[in-house]
Amino acid sequence: MSVFLCLDVGGTEIKAAPVDENGALAHPIVYFPAKADGKAEDILAHFSEIFGKIRPAGKEILKICLAFPGPFDYENGVCLLRGLSKFDRLYGYDLRWAFAQATGIRPQQICFANDAAAFALGEMRYGSAKGAKRALFVCIGTGCGSAFGVDGSLATPGMDGVPESGYIYDAPFLEGCVDDYISRRGLLAFTKQMLGEELDGKALAQRTDAAARACFLTFGERLRDALLPHLKRFQPEVLCLGGQITKSASLFLPPVEELCREMKIRLYVTEDTSVRTLQGLTCI
Repeated sequence: MSVFLCLDVGGTEIKAAPVDENGALAHPIVYFPAKADGKAEDILAHFSEIFGKIRPAGKEILKICLAFPGPFDYENGVCLLRGLSKFDRLYGYDLRWAFAQATGIRPQQICFANDAAAFALGEMRYGSAKGAKRALFVCIGTGCGSAFGVDGSLATPGMDGVPESGYIYDAPFLEGCVDDYISRRGLLAFTKQMLGEELDGKALAQRTDAAARACFLTFGERLRDALLPHLKRFQPEVLCLGGQITKSASLFLPPVEELCREMKIRLYVTEDTSVRTLQGLTCI
């Protein structure tokens, strides 16, 4: 059996597993700390260790595929993250060459993708958006990741209904942009304002008081309002939501559900975003 070694790289955690040619995980996802604030040589050594730990004995490696947050030169494998407190010391590094040296895999067998794009590919090939003509994918985490899909492929930025940037995170919204509000940091800032303390989705969900419920509802209304112009322009038949906060979807999703009913859009919340992301990496 041949496998892809797939990594979903986040600022705090790296999820990794070998995935076969049919999209099945050869063994369960393994979770590693990102160690994103370390020295460059320590980070690279950590990646090398991860590759070794998830590499099945006796299996041919088709590719090593990594989902990285941006900014990142995905075509050339060069990390452009800087000033975001994650992998800053890898700025400018040719990671394709570095990982090839560490694993003995040919550089052309090492590929990189935006994490939201990989999630979208996984949903279109193996998940809820399979067969959809047009679909919008949104991952809510540290930021607001997004991707547009047409006929099972990623849409080209600027094409019919797709923003010129290809993303929604930088679209103007309220007093800033979408990413300022529809994100973990946006929720932290909002709960600080409303409740006097910073709470992420998990912490907020543990509260059962009316003020906490109101925070979630407002977050859902903001998500609805942020998505509305893109849904109108792109006219997807499917909307897929992913990210850690979707574990609390029942608390904030009603406004988005109502909008999707009105627009006749099928709404899906992905149970395990990492699985779909790792599967999507095999489609690059």
